[in-house]
Amino acid sequence: MSYPRLNHENKVSASMSRRAFAAGLTLLGLIGCAAGCREPNPLASMHEPNYLFAHSMEISQETEMAQPLSDTKALLAEWFGTVDAPMLPAALKEGDYSDLISEENLQLAAGSAGKPGLYVVQQCASCHGLSGQGRGPVAASQDPYPRDFRAGIFKFKSTSRGAKPLKEDLARVLREGLSGSQMPIFDKLSDQEIGALVDYVVFLSIRGEFERKLLQTAAIDAPGERLYDVSGDAKVREEQQSAAAELLTQIADRWVGAEDAKDDFPLPDFPLVGSQTDENKDQLLASIAKGKELFAQESAACSKCHGVQADGKGGQLPDYDDWTKEWTTKIGLQPTDTDALIPLMARGGMKPQTLKPRNIVEGHLRGGRNPIDIYRRIRYGIAGSPMPAASIAQSSDEPGLQEDDLWHLVNYVLSIAQVPPKPVSSSQDSPTVSSL
Repeated sequence: MSYPRLNHENKVSASMSRRAFAAGLTLLGLIGCAAGCREPNPLASMHEPNYLFAHSMEISQETEMAQPLSDTKALLAEWFGTVDAPMLPAALKEGDYSDLISEENLQLAAGSAGKPGLYVVQQCASCHGLSGQGRGPVAASQDPYPRDFRAGIFKFKSTSRGAKPLKEDLARVLREGLSGSQMPIFDKLSDQEIGALVDYVVFLSIRGEFERKLLQTAAIDAPGERLYDVSGDAKVREEQQSAAAELLTQIADRWVGAEDAKDDFPLPDFPLVGSQTDENKDQLLASIAKGKELFAQESAACSKCHGVQADGKGGQLPDYDDWTKEWTTKIGLQPTDTDALIPLMARGGMKPQTLKPRNIVEGHLRGGRNPIDIYRRIRYGIAGSPMPAASIAQSSDEPGLQEDDLWHLVNYVLSIAQVPPKPVSSSQDSPTVSSL
């Protein structure tokens, strides 16, 4: 299959070392940003097609993806616009979807060719990429890599594992950052600016997931059929658009329905860390001791990954996140087989990084350190990662954890987790991507 060459932001040479790769991308990103992160070439304003996902489908389904890529690119440009001139598809402007993304927020975040928006000015694009592909100019130097929004998966949220996050969840990540990573805190932005960035992340995620659904349809559900024939019969185009609109609204429905995927969990009868008093401190100490015991037991299995000392040294074999597995193990390739991965890395794959189980003692509890935050991480697991959901017993006679057991684990985790420094602030007074 023949693919267009990637532009300066994402072109990779998979045979380069990670260090050289990171330095090269950073230099190229700074050179490009000297011109305001916009190139004179009109094609620079087009969102980068998901070549990586297309090639993964090509390998796994043994089907040619050049035409589906072309069809998808045309439909996305018509419905979602370009980097400099984003649009909301008509289907997302009406009914239950009308409040999902504000067009005013979209313009504030995206900006235009002559006036970069918040997403560039606040340096989001330098890490997450202009198309939300998680591969901006400085992404290769980071561990973990910045999030690729296009899969529609978000780790740190208040909803269940398979659900979309609430907008408040995304706003919280922006305001608080992610401890132990290079995701900073955006503490100088107004509520309106935070809301604009949140809406833009939702926009990029919906657009990216829609693109993936279209390519998946072409590879699996309707191989050989045209997704969108711009030069064909008008009636055929209308039928194709109708089918595509159904896919789009299915994705949007999950965002609109995210609130229904948030459960309210009753607090236990015993105290939690942070709410102890002189009268109930013995109860808290007993809960912490119970949590420590559970942490090492088979029923909770926390120590398998996090280690008996909760220092992240559990002895498990190296593992990878779902973003990496999708284009490696799920299509029969090993993440360590660099030679086999070269064609995929050349199409946008980042050199696979092994996941590191959290060193709980260090205290970098991404996603929040309130008791309910830790509870949800334990109960739901973490989407996109090997962190599983807890095995909850349906009754006291069945194997698994009881509700109180989860809260005992919460108390133990919070009792040993240090309070690390806050993530670095992304100050508006510091040099920004658009001014370098």
